[in-house]
Amino acid sequence: MSTTETNARREKLLVSLTPEMRRDLRIRAAQVGVDIQDAAAHALALWYDTPDVATVPTKGAKSWGVFLPAGGPLRFEAECEARGLTKVQGMAQAVDNWLKVHPSPRETLVSQPVKRILVALQKGGVGKSFLAAGLAQAFAEMGLRVLLIDYDPQGHMTRRLGVQPLAVDNDNSLLRHMLGQARKHIARILVEIKGDRFGGRLHLLPACTDAFLFDAVMSSVRHGREESLQRALEPIEDDYDVVVIDGPPSLGLAMDIAMHYVHRREGELTERSGIVMPVWADTPSFEAYDLFNGQRKDLMSGTRVEIDELGFVINHFDTRRGASPQRKKEEWEERAAPGVLAVFNDLKEQREATDEHVPLFEYAPHCELTDGLRSLAKELAA
Repeated sequence: MSTTETNARREKLLVSLTPEMRRDLRIRAAQVGVDIQDAAAHALALWYDTPDVATVPTKGAKSWGVFLPAGGPLRFEAECEARGLTKVQGMAQAVDNWLKVHPSPRETLVSQPVKRILVALQKGGVGKSFLAAGLAQAFAEMGLRVLLIDYDPQGHMTRRLGVQPLAVDNDNSLLRHMLGQARKHIARILVEIKGDRFGGRLHLLPACTDAFLFDAVMSSVRHGREESLQRALEPIEDDYDVVVIDGPPSLGLAMDIAMHYVHRREGELTERSGIVMPVWADTPSFEAYDLFNGQRKDLMSGTRVEIDELGFVINHFDTRRGASPQRKKEEWEERAAPGVLAVFNDLKEQREATDEHVPLFEYAPHCELTDGLRSLAKELAA
């Protein structure tokens, strides 16, 4: 595996790339055991040595950012100018050529820690529970072993999947395990989410109403607080390929601990684990993200860990709400890093599955939402 320089010693290149090519680059980089930014640097180096490259389709390219070694962006821009190409076409040629030179191996070349994905933003109603549950179902359908954690004391996701939250006096809740006070193995509270598509591979760690006391209880913990979730899950982590967390509905200690859990571990590729942020195409979501990102940066500075942002998911998008949502959607898509991973329209299947307390992939296995979640899971599974 390549050793990636810190971003402080790199320079950001802002360019556009099609979502399909971005997805393929992320997947292939993981398969061959390099970070996505190293893959991009290798692709450009190969492109510089290949003067005659065929034109590549770039329709639908979206803003994308990548960190290159110092001087990399200036060299790329100069080469594009010398070849009479736009930066969009130059990067597309480089990535397309690199993908052809590095075909998909039969198996991943670098062993990695369990993948950990936190679905989070403190703004209510943006679809955290829908996205966390949907991704977990898509991963399980792919054949991966998935642990889905309802980290929200309200327990909405737990109920939507047809499971009752744990009682407040349960002495085996996640909070009890984080405090080191549980009397039973944490595996005892896991619930299998039934469904032929999941094949026994999807397990839920239900919410417990004692989590309403989370910040008050955790504020008294002086040492090792940030690592408490990691310690609680260590006995079962190796049983899974992916851990998906439905994040808390507010900023605070609970969010700090959840963010810390998905930090990049030693030897782990960049953007393999991290945070997926559901947003709406509206101004409050931008404001909420600014606060959220500020907390992430403060946590990284205070604990000296790297917490990757995997990207945004625009949820409940509806063009019938006027021109403003379209403009806000375009503003999200213009952000180079992190980028927009997917846009999900406001569709009835999400509401109907919720009302029936049935997993979406069981309720409507072939619809726009499930197909979109499958595509997103494929990219994030890399």
